[in-house]
Amino acid sequence: MAEAAARREGGLPNGWPVLGIASAGLALMTAIVLGVAGTGEDGVRMLIRATARSSVLLFAFAFTASSLRRLWRSELTAWLLRNRRQVGVSFAVSHGIHLLGIVILARTWPDSFWTDTSLTTVYGGGAGYVFIAAMAATSFDRSAAWLGRRNWRRLHLTGSWVLWGIFAFSYFGRVAAGVPGPVPAVLSAVLVAAVALRVAAHLRGRGASGSRGS
Repeated sequence: MAEAAARREGGLPNGWPVLGIASAGLALMTAIVLGVAGTGEDGVRMLIRATARSSVLLFAFAFTASSLRRLWRSELTAWLLRNRRQVGVSFAVSHGIHLLGIVILARTWPDSFWTDTSLTTVYGGGAGYVFIAAMAATSFDRSAAWLGRRNWRRLHLTGSWVLWGIFAFSYFGRVAAGVPGPVPAVLSAVLVAAVALRVAAHLRGRGASGSRGS
């Protein structure tokens, strides 16, 4: 009973059930996109765009979890920080579906894929997936303990900033190129806000340390 209560503390699920719920939501989104747009090239491209957007949002929540908690002490930010690991793995699931869509597009419609895709995108995206795989694999107690606290922190800190840079390059570039629609600008703003939150939380932490020291 105590374990069940802990899993739903504050009326929200906690721990790995969060990953299950997020994965189910991503599967439902995939089914809806392909059901509406079809399984042809247009449908696959729509799925790639949809999962890119869900990935950015999930990444942003994991990226800012500790910063949000430091800046705003609430049940919601406490929940997000407590489940940051599960949100991060949910991001990996979202981007795994994204990769599957890319592979299907490249294998089924190679001419149009390579017309719209540069080698910079391929190599940059590949590097991002290396970090995603490593970070997801070390998001469990046993693998994190095997890696060691210091190495775990180095991997996840470096990986999070590399992924932020890849997303920023993609969406800032779309805004600069004048891609129509509000999505590139909105997601660019989300990425900028994520960094601003981390900077603000860092400054607040330094201020609190200085106050205690004086």
